[in-house]
Amino acid sequence: MKKLTRWLYAFAILIFSALLVAFAYDMEQGTSIPLSSTQAGRQEMLMWVAEVLGFKGSILVGVLATGFGMYYAISQHFRKIEKKL
Repeated sequence: MKKLTRWLYAFAILIFSALLVAFAYDMEQGTSIPLSSTQAGRQEMLMWVAEVLGFKGSILVGVLATGFGMYYAISQHFRKIEKKL
């Protein structure tokens, strides 16, 4: 179950990174972004971060966060295999 959890975290980081970049892109293009009805607070926080970082900064943060999440998931996966051998 722990293996799956690590990969799910990495996938969640990827999704939030993509949302961050999409919000930043829309803001730079001047597109209005309607708030969701269920997660408006979280969406506002993510939009604030996208506004502060800008499009290029959001891409940088997204790539770094996704890369770190994938690196952690992969390294933990191989550590568990080495301990079994």
